[in-house]
Amino acid sequence: MSDNYDKLLKNKISGAPEKKEEPAPKPRSKRSPARRALVLALTLVCAAGLLVCAAGVLGYRVSVDRRILPNTYVEGVSVGGLTREEADKALREAGFGNLEGETLSVALPAGANFAVDYLRSGAILSRESAVNLAYAPGHGTNVFSNLRAAVKSRLSPTSIQAGEQTLDEVYVRECVDGGLAALEKNLNRTAYIGDLPGEKLILFKGAGGIPLDKDGLYAAVTAALKAGEKTLQYDKLTQELPAPDFETLFWDIAVMPADAYYTESFEVVPEVVGYGFDLDEAKRLWDSAKVGEQVIVPLIAVRPEVTAAELEAALYRDLLGSQLTYYYGSTPERVNNIRLAASKLDGLILLPGETFSYNDTVGQRTQEAGFQYADAYSDGQVVAELGGGICQVSSTLYSATMYARLKTVVRQNHYFKVGYLDYGLDATVSWRQPDFKFRNNFDYPIKLAAYLNEDDMSLVVEIWGTDLDGITVRLYHTEDDVFDEELPWVLVGKSIHTYGDLYDADGNYLETVHENSGIYYFHDEDIEWPEGYERGGTDAYLG
Repeated sequence: MSDNYDKLLKNKISGAPEKKEEPAPKPRSKRSPARRALVLALTLVCAAGLLVCAAGVLGYRVSVDRRILPNTYVEGVSVGGLTREEADKALREAGFGNLEGETLSVALPAGANFAVDYLRSGAILSRESAVNLAYAPGHGTNVFSNLRAAVKSRLSPTSIQAGEQTLDEVYVRECVDGGLAALEKNLNRTAYIGDLPGEKLILFKGAGGIPLDKDGLYAAVTAALKAGEKTLQYDKLTQELPAPDFETLFWDIAVMPADAYYTESFEVVPEVVGYGFDLDEAKRLWDSAKVGEQVIVPLIAVRPEVTAAELEAALYRDLLGSQLTYYYGSTPERVNNIRLAASKLDGLILLPGETFSYNDTVGQRTQEAGFQYADAYSDGQVVAELGGGICQVSSTLYSATMYARLKTVVRQNHYFKVGYLDYGLDATVSWRQPDFKFRNNFDYPIKLAAYLNEDDMSLVVEIWGTDLDGITVRLYHTEDDVFDEELPWVLVGKSIHTYGDLYDADGNYLETVHENSGIYYFHDEDIEWPEGYERGGTDAYLG
């Protein structure tokens, strides 16, 4: 120790640095390569663990953040960093979702149409769906996936929009098929309809089927959905529609006119209106019409000369003849018989050529038939007889037939002049003889009308028919005296000759026709017999 001390002291005095003695080097330890790899691995694991923990923490923070990841857009509207409620408000204010509940209305030819719902088709997103899609990244159940989404949003924007890839092709094609089915249904009708009241021919351009471009229709619908259109009209064809064979069509529908006519029983068979159309005009109208439109071709109607309305109006339109008589002073029984007989005549129709029989029409006068006893002429005497008074009906009818110029078949005048008609205008009847008959000698049927007017106690008989010539009749008679054969100076009656002067519609005289002749005797109390003369018979002669 003293030696060392002395050296130090000497060095200090001389100013020389003190030399330290270096310790002897320790021997180096020798490590194996396996040990070194283990150490490195442990180091890396620790680092990875730290990174995972850090990523988990960051991912958790992203997951619990109630805001949409930044750099997020919905159809161009920025919603990054917004909550769901804030994003919904931003989209609403930007007009997003204005097509919700809207449809694309597609019009096809022939009035067919269909609609495509924007939302169901996928052409648009609802605001709720858009907000959900925008919020979904970074808010899943996996924190690491959420972290990756957050990192990605920092690097590039996220755009959410409805595009072609989101369209529901199945739904859209179902809509298209439904529209085509409606089109086919509308076209499933006759190719033409004749409408005579309006005198037109209606054709449907495309009746029976239209070669519509189905794929082109789908493409047009898709494009309209993307463009946000409200309506679409589509009528493109795969080939041009052929025009009808108008000449064949003309002969299919052309009709020759035919007049209305009467059957044998004078039922009216309606007329037939003839019609056709102009071929050149029809072709021009067809070419100018759109697919599915109506093509209205005017029909050229040919009206018949005689119509059913004219024939019906001609029946019973004219009063051919009539007669009025009064039944003043008649008993109720006689009035009953007159009314009953008149009811048998009222409304009776006689066809051309038919013969009327008074006895056949009125029938046998019996109490069962409703007739009562009343005064009547019988064999030149006034007696109470069933049906008394019905001769007033037959006589009134006979007079009307002469005015109507009907052909008398059977007629006999009364033995005495009647009080309700002038000479030559009466017709006596009894069951079964004598009868009164006349024939309808016109080309049209006639109808009888018979009724009582109790206000003035009159009987009216009318004959209605069709007056073609307007001829009128003026009846009159001539008288000759009838004397008793035994006493030629005693006047017992009158010989009557009845005539009718005919006049045309302008009142010009045409001719005179002889209607009847007959003798009317005076009542016995009205004859001036010689005093004390007892009449032995009824013979008389014309004076």
